[in-house]
Amino acid sequence: MAKAKRQHTFPCGHRGRGQICHRCQQEALAKQAAQHQAADRQQQRQTWQAKFDLDPIDLRGLPRHVVEKARSILQDLQQGEHFKTLKGKRMIFDRTVIRIPVGHRYRLLCREHNGQLLPWRVISHEEYNAYASNKRPVG
Repeated sequence: MAKAKRQHTFPCGHRGRGQICHRCQQEALAKQAAQHQAADRQQQRQTWQAKFDLDPIDLRGLPRHVVEKARSILQDLQQGEHFKTLKGKRMIFDRTVIRIPVGHRYRLLCREHNGQLLPWRVISHEEYNAYASNKRPVG
């Protein structure tokens, strides 16, 4: 007849048949993994915030996808790409202002100065509509 295995109480208070408490071991591993994930998220957040200092215009407060799209447009403009290839158009009432769509609801406004495009601001479509109809100055 086989000998019955006995449970014993671990120092943590759990009961089991092994030499270590597997439940506490799993909890410790899960806690360690959560700490690593939190550290990774913090590092990603710091990296994301540091990129704002390198931008030629302030992109803080905009949604992530808009910031990424605006950065790609700004990079294309810096590399010498013409604004018309980026679907940009001149404003009717001020020909020195050029608007470039950044997604569906945002516009990048640039000013042309001495033949060079200077990024000015990224605004929502609602602000852009007020500016385009000459109801409100931007800046």
